[in-house]
Order: sequence, then structure tokens, then C-alpha cells
Amino acid sequence: MIDLIKKILLLFFLISGTLFSVSAKKIPQNPNLIKGKLSNGLTYYIYPNDYPKGEAIYRLFIKSGSVFETEDQKGLAHFLEHMAFNGTTHFPGNSMIRFLESHGAKFGKDLNAHTSMNETVYKLQLPSSDRQMVDSTITILADWAGHLLLDSLEIEKERGVILSEWLSRTGPESEIGEAFLMEILNGSRYSKRKTIGDTAVIRHFKHEEIKNYYRDWYAPRLMAVAVAGDVDSEYVKNLIVEKFGSLKNGSVKEIPSYAIDDYDSVSVKRVAHPSLKKEELNIIRLLPMPDPVQTEKDYKNYLQRAMLNRLTKARYNALTFDDVPFNGASLSHSSFLNIKGGLFASVELIPGKIGAGITEFARETERMVRYGFSKKEIDKEKKRLLNTLRRRAESKNPEQSSSFIEEMYQNFYIGHQIFTPAEEYRMARKFIAQIDSSMLVKQLQKLERSALPHYLITSSEKNKDEFPDDRKLLSIFEQVKKETLAPYVLQFEVPDQLLPEKPGGGKIVGRRSIDEIDAQELILSNGVKVIFKNNSLDKDRIVVSGFRKGGLYALDSTRYVSGIFSGSVIPLSGAGEFSRDALSYFLSGKDVSCRFLVEKHRSGVIATSKIDQMETMFQLLFLRWTQPKVDMDLLRQVMDKSIEKYRTIRKTDADLFNTELRNILRTPDYTDREISDTIIENEVKAEWLLPAYNHCFGAAEGYTFIITSDQPLQDIEPFIETYLGGLPGGKSCTEYVHKGGKIPVEPVVFSRKAGDSPKAVVSLIFQQDSIDGNIMDLNLKNDVTKGILRMKLLAVLREKMGMVYSVGVSVGATQHPSALCRETISFSCLPDNVQALVDSTFLVIGNMCDDPDSFSGELEDVKTNLIKDWKITKQRSSFWTTQIRNTLYNNIPDWKHITDYEARVKNITSEDVADHIRKCFLKTPVVKAVLLPKDDKE
Repeated sequence: MIDLIKKILLLFFLISGTLFSVSAKKIPQNPNLIKGKLSNGLTYYIYPNDYPKGEAIYRLFIKSGSVFETEDQKGLAHFLEHMAFNGTTHFPGNSMIRFLESHGAKFGKDLNAHTSMNETVYKLQLPSSDRQMVDSTITILADWAGHLLLDSLEIEKERGVILSEWLSRTGPESEIGEAFLMEILNGSRYSKRKTIGDTAVIRHFKHEEIKNYYRDWYAPRLMAVAVAGDVDSEYVKNLIVEKFGSLKNGSVKEIPSYAIDDYDSVSVKRVAHPSLKKEELNIIRLLPMPDPVQTEKDYKNYLQRAMLNRLTKARYNALTFDDVPFNGASLSHSSFLNIKGGLFASVELIPGKIGAGITEFARETERMVRYGFSKKEIDKEKKRLLNTLRRRAESKNPEQSSSFIEEMYQNFYIGHQIFTPAEEYRMARKFIAQIDSSMLVKQLQKLERSALPHYLITSSEKNKDEFPDDRKLLSIFEQVKKETLAPYVLQFEVPDQLLPEKPGGGKIVGRRSIDEIDAQELILSNGVKVIFKNNSLDKDRIVVSGFRKGGLYALDSTRYVSGIFSGSVIPLSGAGEFSRDALSYFLSGKDVSCRFLVEKHRSGVIATSKIDQMETMFQLLFLRWTQPKVDMDLLRQVMDKSIEKYRTIRKTDADLFNTELRNILRTPDYTDREISDTIIENEVKAEWLLPAYNHCFGAAEGYTFIITSDQPLQDIEPFIETYLGGLPGGKSCTEYVHKGGKIPVEPVVFSRKAGDSPKAVVSLIFQQDSIDGNIMDLNLKNDVTKGILRMKLLAVLREKMGMVYSVGVSVGATQHPSALCRETISFSCLPDNVQALVDSTFLVIGNMCDDPDSFSGELEDVKTNLIKDWKITKQRSSFWTTQIRNTLYNNIPDWKHITDYEARVKNITSEDVADHIRKCFLKTPVVKAVLLPKDDKE
């Protein structure tokens, strides 16, 4: 539920209350933003921004959703959103989708929409270099706003799609999510207007009802057009005036306002389901919606609230290392639906310890309410927050257009002022010193005492009776308030420097240019290889990414589980003279990070910093590499928690289905075992953790580090020689011990009635254990095939048959530890429709192989999309790191897959794709897996 709360709530971290006199002067608007309003009430935002170049993001915001529906319209706000893609004045039928896909848009990624209870948002992300394309995009937004055709035949076709979407959302997690949602909606009108609607209405509504909703609630005074990207702002403004200025407001004169009342009593609600895997307690206090951030006083309140939320999160994270009798907890003050605030607390409990877990959670929450936070806690979070704001304010790197779109959303729906990062950093520095533990205590006490709580318990049927009854539950929290509690204390010493002395270092013994990608290769005396690529996108920054094949698969089978634990325990154990807490505190406020990763088939390092903190970054990397350690208390705690989880986890019939399916797809071995209590007790040895970790790192020969920066190599070389060259030399065995399991060579049908919802989940899986030629060429064919096949399947299974909401197509390949290609087609549907959909899927595949010309249009669309995405991806700072790593890791002999990418895409023909589909889907035995609903009697 902790994760579920984050998904359900729209967290804007607003603050209420202040103890200081603060200016009520309005914060100045970002001068680059163009904001205005047409005579019909429509608001527009334009933010010219050339990152990424040649692209713009467009939104049509509407302050309307399911809350405005009548009884006969339940679900039609969402239905109307679907109809926006099924015909408009300028784009009848499905011509809008075809037009956008022909210009590089991908449905779902570049072309999408969503509807909630009080908002509808249409989304486009398209090329903007061509003015005519910008014109067409604004035309599409205007068509959505006022020119939908709502054709009768299209409405009838869409009924099945909407019902399939409803079906796809069913299941125990959805039931728990709905219970939480109903609890926070507190019997308001919103609770009676679920966005997905009433299935009876969806099946039978008269067409006039959806037209009425469109006429009444798609009104320009409830709308905003937002554009951020590489556009001519004056040109876009004129288009908006031209295409939206004539829209008329509907007959509704007064926009109704629907409130969500605070709770008027304390209550306890319980929801249990046989297949729920977690036992959780949520405590909800409904509060007023905080004021939008428009003045410095508002920002002061916002900052105080942001600090409170950061500190509660940090405290609960720290408690997970203290062997508390619960798995995780949270406490935050947030808002939802842009109209209501709340104080939300949640704890995930452990079967067998539910009572103790609730008590300890109540105790730790009360400790925060009573005493607040220590100076070390507050100083650390202040440094982190200011560093984040400073980095954004002072960054020389361009900011993505998507961030400005989010600010426009918050301005339109909530009223937050849009200001510059520099202005925010200035205000944060001005006010953050005023925030102390006393202020935070008063704020938290006020929040807790100003609203009555509702308690929501969610659990499996098996463990529901372990929860205390209502009276006992409430008494736990009352009794804790009377206990004598000591303040939370952090006890650790922080050394003055990461390394007591500089390492002896090494030398560069080899150097060559990689002219194809304009990079330099260095060989160090300890056997380390460095690839340096100057990257103007990493302005005033440096990124270091290292890798070497091997990882867990290179460990002896008896050390495999110890290797898994080493990868999680050692990075959290501190390093050298630093404990975990001391190292975290030392780095707070510094623009430096370094992570070590132990993966199944390789190990890796990723480090980054500002240039002026580059040496600290290299020192941190060197420290973690050469002085790892095992915190024995942490290891014991992780082992105990893992054993406890194994013994208490609730395995559903669907889990058992998925486990058996994995064993069908590949012969199981020691890497696939469930890590049981016995395995943990017998195979996790403290003395094995550091050797397993050092097997992945330790001797550095054969390690490759990719360094990207806008600084010249000569300025970085001294640090390369000292710190990377100073890593211990010698060889480490990186050959794979685990070679991968065998795949089935005959077709398999695996079907079981084990699902917890009324839907059937179908997976058609195809596998090959060989790779012909270059894996980069194969992956490109896979990308093209995936795009075309999904378009074809959606056109038949969703648009024509109306039996599915979506179709998943995944196609991938790897060489590590051995060659494996896997293609999967998946969808959910009514059980009675499974065979018809499977037959139609293979019919689509067969037709594509027999008639390659039948998908020539889709092929060109997918090519255009791939090239568009490639051009955008090349503008990201991570591009070269990723491309160089993948090239070297897969032993690709040249760089043509990068330098000639567009030509390679353009050269793929329909016949190439048909041959690839034939090999992957028709000449390969299929595993047909169907998870059906359980029988009612079960």
C-alpha cells in the first residue's frame, strides 16, 4: 500500500502554516514563459525550449472528468477520451493515428491521453522542425477540443474496447486500490463517479448522452493549451488564436464545485482477500488543500513541508536497519485530485509480528510527533535539498521540455506560480535556515491533531485474524501517547576525508584514437581500459561508467547465494573508516555519487559529479573498490528478514503458475531456486561475502571505464592515473560457470485455472538458442518487428474484434551467459475469447509472412519513429555511455551500428521483416500459456 499510495495520490508537497513573517509579494513568473487567455476563456502556455532539438510537447488540459457525469453518463468522460482518436473534422476515422504514426509518433508514448475524476489531458510529443507539422498538431488539439465526430459506428465499436479495459483492471490489487480510494473520497460525489464508469452504462448508453457530455463540459473556459519545445512562440500563439478562438462555451452557466468532507468520526475498515501478499495498516487524516505556491510566504510553507516529508522518509528508511518488527513505513502530508489534502501513514506488517509491528510503528511515529528530528538529520536533508536546487539553478545543461509541461499542469490545475530554478534556489536559501526541529514538531502535531483518523487494514484471508480488533487497535495508539519515550539519537563519527592519503597510482601505457566515434582509448598499467568521449551535453560534469563480464554467473554454484547477499549488503555497509551513516552524512550536500552493481552476468560502477568535485568522486570510487566491508549486524538482519519473508510469504495460485511457466521456458538450475530459509542458513557465509564481491571487483584487469565530460581529457588524466590506475592489478576469472538452461524444442500448451480475476491472461512465447550474425543487427530487426507486429495486432484484436484493451509485444536477445532470443505476445481477455484471439494472432502473423507488402505502410511508420527516437536519444547525456558499453560488452567489431544507424534502418525491407517473423514466430515452437480464472467453487 505504501507504493499504492504514491500511485493514487498526486503528491505536490505543499505546506500549511508558518511561524515567521514572510513577504506576501507574488513570485515573479518565469520570463521565458508566454501565458495568456483568449476571449472565450481558454488559457494558453508556450515555453520555447530547444532541448531536445526539433521536438515539442503539446497538451490539451481540460478541467472536466467523471465527476460531472449524470447517472446516465457514468463512464462517458473516459469513453469520450477514447473517441477522440476515432474521428474528428480534419481527421475522420483512424486517419489521425495513421497521420501521426507516419510522422514518427508511437501510440502510447508520443500520442496518449488520460481521464480522471476532475481532469482530462490529451498528450502529443512530435517533431517540430516543419512548420506545417506544428500547424497540424495544433489542429489536432483544436479538433479534440471542439470537433469530434462521435460517429455512431465508431461508438459501437469502442464499447468492447472500454469493457476490455475494465476487465484488464480487475484483480485483488485493484480491489484494495479501490477500497483505499473510496476511503479518501469519504462518500463524496467523487466516490460515486469512478472514472471507468458503470459497465451497464457502457454497454447500453444512448449516443446522445456522450454528445451531451462533450457539448457541456468540453468548454474553452475549462481548457488550456500547453506547448513546450523547439518552436517559434509567436507562430504557435497565432495558431492557437486562429484554431481555438472560435470555440464556444456550452450551455452550462455555472461550474459546480464538489467538496470532500473531513472525517467526522474515527473508524476502522478491513479488507481481506485470499491472494493478497501483504498485510498493511493505513492511517488517513483528511485535511484542507494547502494554498498554491504564489508568494514567498507560500514558498516558505512549501519548503517547510518538503523538509518534513523528506525527514519522515529518511527516518523510516533508517529504522529499517534497526531490526524493527515491520517491513517498511511512511508518513507524508500530500494532496489528491488537486482539491484535498491529507496526512497519510502506512506500515507493511509481518505475519506473526502484526501486533508488535503496529505497536512499534505507533511508537516511532509518536517519537517524531513528540520530539521531531535530530540536528544531524535536519542538517543532512537541508544539504541534500539545497544541493538539488542549486544543481538545477546553476546547471549549464539544458532542461527537458517535459519539466516545463509539468509546471504548466500545476499552474492550470492548482495555481502554482511558474518561476525559474534560480528564483527557487534564492528563496530556499532565504528560508531554510529558519526551519528547525521545534517548527517541524509544531507542524506535525498540528496536522495530526487537526483531523480525525480512519484506519484501513488490508490483508490476506489467512492472516486477517492476527490483527487486533477495533478497540484494541485504537488503544495501541492511545497507550503509546502515554509512554515515556526517548528522542531518536544518531550516533556516529564522520572522518574528515575519504582517504587518509592518495594512492600510489599507475601509468597510461597505451593510447589510441577511435576515430569513428571521436573517442580516445587509454590502457593503464594495471590492465584497466578507459574510453574517453568528449560530450558537450555533460556541461561542467563528468560521468564514469565501468563494467566487466562475469557477475554472479561467474561464481561457483556454492557461492552464488553469498554473491547475491554481497551485492546488497556490502554497498550498504560503508567503506574504510566510514560507517554507512557517516558516509551518507559526509556526502550530503556534495554533488557526487557512486554506485557499485553486482548483476547476474556482469558487475558495474556508475559515478558522477560536478567538475569541481571530480577528485572527491574518484576518491569515493577508489574507497568503495579497495576498502569494502561487511557490516555484520546488517548482514544478520538481512538474513533474518529474508528468512522471515520466505516463511511468511503468501504464494498465490497465480504465483505457482508463473513459477512453473518459468521452468517450462528454461530448465531450472541453482540460479532459479527460490532462496529458502534452509538455503540462506546453509549457503550465506559471512566469510564468503567479501571474496564474492572482490571476485566482481578486486583485481581490476579487464575492467573497462567509459568517461564522458565536456572537459578536455588532459585535465582528467591525472585523476585517471591516480585513482583508476591505482586500483589493484591482477586477473579475476570472469568466465561464466552458469551457461544458461535448455529451452523447449516442442510446442507446449500450459493452461491453469489459477487467476484471481475474471480475465484470462494469455502469453504466446517463442525462443531460440542461437544468434546469427551481429546482435546489434538482430536487435534492430527486433525493434522493427515489434513495432509493426503490435500495430497489426492492435488493428485486428482491439479495433476490429474489440476483444482486448491492449496487446503487448516484446522481442529481445542476449549473448550472456549464452545465446537466447525470446519473443512474447500477450493480452488479457474474457476466457471465452482466448482461442479466437490466439487464432487471429497467428492469422495476422501468417498474412504478414505471406504478403510483406501488406505492412509496407506500417514499416515506414516504424522506421520514421525509430529514426526520430534515435535523434532525440543522441541529445541525451547518457547516449554515448550506453552505446560504447553495449558495443564493447557484446564484442561488436566496429561502430557502424552507431555511425550508420539511420542508413541501417532505412535499408530494412518488408521481405527482411517477413523472413524474421517467419523464423521467430512460425519456425519456432510456441509455448502457449493461459492463466484462467479460478472456478467459482474454489
